[in-house]
Amino acid sequence: TQQGKPRNYISYAMNLFAQGKEKIVLKAMGRAINKAVTIAEILKRKMPLHQINHLTSSEIVDVFEPLEEGLDTVESKRHVSCMTITLSTTNEGIDMHDIGYQPPIPTMGESR
Repeated sequence: TQQGKPRNYISYAMNLFAQGKEKIVLKAMGRAINKAVTIAEILKRKMPLHQINHLTSSEIVDVFEPLEEGLDTVESKRHVSCMTITLSTTNEGIDMHDIGYQPPIPTMGESR
């Protein structure tokens, strides 16, 4: 999601829900996590959605081949944060006891 505009992702997700999809999953790594969270929060304010967040990390290995003969190959390892955000219009298949669960945002006049 780092390269695209949030409104494009929001429009695409809204179209999926309008076509009858009950669940979408947003996945992001590194600096794109901020954008994925923003997209999820905007979608949750447009319609009541159940949300589950999962955080992981992945090891990325960069291998640099030498341009000149006689030099060694250099490997660089780094850990990158990963986030998966599941948004659902129903609570079917959603573990409401999951530590990353967030209920739909109440509409005006509703209380939690």
